Order: sequence, then C-alpha cells, then structure tokens
Amino acid sequence: MVLKLFFGVAIVAFCTFCGYIFTRKYRRRKSFYVQLYEFNERFINEISYYRRPLMEFSSAFVYKGEFQECLQTFFHSMSSGIPFSSDALDKDIFHFINGEEKAFVQDYFQMLGKGDSVSQKAYFSSIKERLSKLQTEAVTAQKKYGDLYIKLGFLCGLFILILML
Repeated sequence: MVLKLFFGVAIVAFCTFCGYIFTRKYRRRKSFYVQLYEFNERFINEISYYRRPLMEFSSAFVYKGEFQECLQTFFHSMSSGIPFSSDALDKDIFHFINGEEKAFVQDYFQMLGKGDSVSQKAYFSSIKERLSKLQTEAVTAQKKYGDLYIKLGFLCGLFILILML
C-alpha cells in the first residue's frame, strides 16, 4: 500500500512537471515580446537623446533567452554584411513565433540603424502599439494556458493515482 502511494505521488509530480514543460512555449513567447517591447522603448529613447552606436547601445542592457539569440543573430548578420532575414528566425528555438510575426520581427530588425534619427524615431514610435499588443497577447496567453496545463497535469496525475488505489 505504501509503495502504491509512493508511486502515485511520483506520478502526480511527474504529470504536473509535464504540464509545466508544455507551458514552455508560452513562457518563451512572453519573455521574447516583453524584451522586444522594452528594447523598442529603450531604442526610441536612445535615438532621441544619446545616439550611441547600435552595438554599444545593445550591450548596455542584458537580455535573455530567445531575444538575446535574435539580437546576436542580427548583429552577426550586420557585421558580416548579410541582411537579416526570416531564415534566421526559422531555427527551432523560435518555434513560438508564427509566420506573420516572423515577418514583423524581420522588418523590425531590418529597420534598426537605417536612416536618420527622425525617421527611425517615427518608425519605431509607430510600431509601438503593435508591439504592445503582441506583448499583451503573449502575457495573457501565458497566464491562461500556463496555469491550465499545470492544473491539467496535476489533475491527470491525480486521476491516475485514484485509479491505482
């Protein structure tokens, strides 16, 4: 009986962990768009006041995860003279971004450092609303589905435990 209970608790913990693993897509998406929005806000302020080189500006802040990978890919393509393309976002780590969003992110990064500060400020200010919408959608989806998958994993494990006893 004790052995069944031990395995049952292990199954509940495992199923809950599986639910947590399934939420990874939503956590990554949220993190990416929150950091992209913050980057955009900082960049607008940068081109308005400081006007440091793009490489120096981006190294002043610490980014994590997929957004950091996207920035590194952008700067690598910029330094090698190859234009930043959606192929860079087709890696497995960017699986949480759909096709339309990949095109948007590609356009965003292609405009970085292009043109004078007035036109850049106008462009990046104009897409601020779209970035805010993407960020809000990502945060909402992560809250909704993140909790849902964890709870479903727990309930599935609990159901298996009840069947075992």
